[in-house]
Amino acid sequence: MPAPEQIAARIQQWGANGPQGPMTLEIYPTLACNLDCVFCDTTDRHRAPVDELSTERWLSIIAEAAAMGVQRVFVLGGGEPLLRKDTPVLLARIKALSMEGILTTNGTRLTAPLAEKLITWGWDEVHFSVDGPTPEIHDALRGQRGAFRRTIQAACRLSVLKRRLGLDRPRIALHFVITRKNVHTLSDMVRLAHALSAFRIDFDALIAYRPEQQRLALTPQQSAALPEHAAQALALAESLGIATTLAHFLSPDRPDRGSTPPPAAPGVGIKGAPCLKAWHYLTIDAAGKTSPCCVLAGEGGSAASGSLSDLWRSDPFLESVRAGMLEKSPLPRCQECSANILAHEAAIRSCLPENPWPST
Repeated sequence: MPAPEQIAARIQQWGANGPQGPMTLEIYPTLACNLDCVFCDTTDRHRAPVDELSTERWLSIIAEAAAMGVQRVFVLGGGEPLLRKDTPVLLARIKALSMEGILTTNGTRLTAPLAEKLITWGWDEVHFSVDGPTPEIHDALRGQRGAFRRTIQAACRLSVLKRRLGLDRPRIALHFVITRKNVHTLSDMVRLAHALSAFRIDFDALIAYRPEQQRLALTPQQSAALPEHAAQALALAESLGIATTLAHFLSPDRPDRGSTPPPAAPGVGIKGAPCLKAWHYLTIDAAGKTSPCCVLAGEGGSAASGSLSDLWRSDPFLESVRAGMLEKSPLPRCQECSANILAHEAAIRSCLPENPWPST
């Protein structure tokens, strides 16, 4: 994974040498999904796919990205990427072009043959979405009985296969959305991660758009108790050598996701931009629409045809996001951003010198 200082160095080059290619590409092969997660914000997940990019276009996008200097490709989406039969073809191309590959999946479609292929290709990480340490909690949140069993079986299969071959890749991570149904299970999730030989758990706050999501929001009592749950789980994770994002939940005064804009940063110009993603990160959804992040997914120009490099350099939406960030005026939807992402952006910003673009 590109380190914050590497990303900062790429951003700094914009000032002296003009636009530089993104460091990370995030692609959504499909918005379709086989589960029905209550908290999911993708309303298209059970509709028939519309205008999804062809295999050939995805392969050309991946090749263009490599030529632009992309070092890491996330394969995920508003749905389950493994529902597309050609997704393994895309994964193989990513590694053939020597880029780091990270797959985020609900795990229910990760078969034994695909697990073997991931190891053969030298795939880097597989992130499993798991929202509870038991079938009762996970399956209720994921909307399908048996989902927990299939997800954990897939993660166990991959872990055992790696261990049998004496390999440390693909690394396994878990992703967990904190809701009123699972907030009391943070330490149990750490234990589950340890049993699966996961190196990391990303705990994330719920973002509630619709009534059914709002009904999963923490109660005032749960919100008040969350720092204690997080501190206990963090201590356990540290003792087991598992990385987490639990530090973002230790304060009773933590920002409320969905109503708190990215905090203003000291400095002017790029050094003071609340978020730097528009200079180092490109997201492409299933139909080719682009954005600098998952929150703004689909709001930019289309990569369905034409030059990816030209779009990255001059797309009006991307340019408007950059201009707003330079003026410390993020878009209203930026308040939906995750504390995990904002912390990473802050780490990148800290690596920039005080005047990274002296000629501007």
